[in-house]
Amino acid sequence: MKEYNNLIQIHKALEHSLVLPYHKIISRPIVADIVRNTLEEVRNLIKEKKIENVTTEYIINECVKSLEYAKKSRLQVVINATGTILHTNLGRSPINKNIWDNARDVNIYSNNLEYDINLQKRGKRATFLYKLISKITSFESALVVNNNAGAIFLILTSLAKGREVIVSRGEQVQIGGGFRVPDILREAGCSLVEVGTTNITTIDDYKNAINENTAFILKVHTSNFKIRGFSDSPSLALLRKSIDKNIPIIYDEGAGILDDESTDHEDIYKAFNANIDLVCFSGDKIFGSVQAGIIAGRSDLINIISKHPLMRAFRVGKTIISILEEYAINKLNNSDDAINYSKKILDESMVEAKRKASILCRHLKEHDVSVTEASVETGGGAMPDTYFPSYALSIKHKNIKKVLSDMQMSSIPIIAKIKNDAILIYTLTIDTSHINYVKETLLDILNKN
Repeated sequence: MKEYNNLIQIHKALEHSLVLPYHKIISRPIVADIVRNTLEEVRNLIKEKKIENVTTEYIINECVKSLEYAKKSRLQVVINATGTILHTNLGRSPINKNIWDNARDVNIYSNNLEYDINLQKRGKRATFLYKLISKITSFESALVVNNNAGAIFLILTSLAKGREVIVSRGEQVQIGGGFRVPDILREAGCSLVEVGTTNITTIDDYKNAINENTAFILKVHTSNFKIRGFSDSPSLALLRKSIDKNIPIIYDEGAGILDDESTDHEDIYKAFNANIDLVCFSGDKIFGSVQAGIIAGRSDLINIISKHPLMRAFRVGKTIISILEEYAINKLNNSDDAINYSKKILDESMVEAKRKASILCRHLKEHDVSVTEASVETGGGAMPDTYFPSYALSIKHKNIKKVLSDMQMSSIPIIAKIKNDAILIYTLTIDTSHINYVKETLLDILNKN
């Protein structure tokens, strides 16, 4: 059809000045696919007589729309203005810049990942990291895998396959992504023995469930919810004191809280002092480092887990090991670089959060904005139902959803939330270096809408 004759050719579209920059951003082959698909869509529209007199400018603009969509799919920097400090969807705990820089060289050059320099022969990976984790947690031995879900699965399949695991009904939780405790037990080849009720589990419930096929008792921290009112469950210390020492007690602590007297959460040090046999937790929640599943506890149990064939599938690589090592050393040295992100953010005063909100408010005074008190939460499945006083910028607008969408589609996406018919920009988690960008971007969006 002659209508197709004026369509720009793929190779020319790929070299167009508006398309060319996307080669570096998403790769030339992906750009080529998008241009090819766009041209095919245009041909179909012409064939169906839905458009006519198609120009090169029109086609390139359609290509750029699709290229921008693909670009937003890449992992990239966003501004967390949600009021959730450790936002799972936004990468949880950012890595400290100095720790990242110090781990750089071991990643860009060859390293001794599985080579023992002292013995001058092949060695085992992460052995020094395990010593550091043991020192931090006070437990006898340690192991690191890819995430806490992996840690739980590996513990179950290596220590309890074909046997029974006792879990309170009130702790059979589901966390993000559909990860359910009963499902993971079944996949690991274990039999779930439910004890107690949703709100009450007693020592006798545990005792009465123990038999010759019991592998261990699994205690699971309810990371993203709380049961209120008439509820009770024995503490780790009471449970360990009451149960025969031959029955291991394993605690999925989850959050990586070492010691926190401000909540009723049973942290890692409480687990150690209660003589719990194994504890596992995430590396990128309250612990404050990179994503990993950290297991600490009795050396004989850690040894069994480490020798399981699936350990190779769950093990971590040089990047995770190097960052965790650097973080752990700084933590043991009480360095400011190892103050976990959530603590660092919460230690920032309300005055500072209000100051940043006020800067934005003054800059946007032509619009319906105000500084308001707004509580923030830890998030990331840690310290549920615990809120901290802070401040936010409140934006009211006739087209509030469009403004929020434009914020998320800006060059550095600003992720906020709508509450009480207003957009709330929580400033506590906005880095000072981003404040100027946020105010200029908000001004541009509000002026256009």
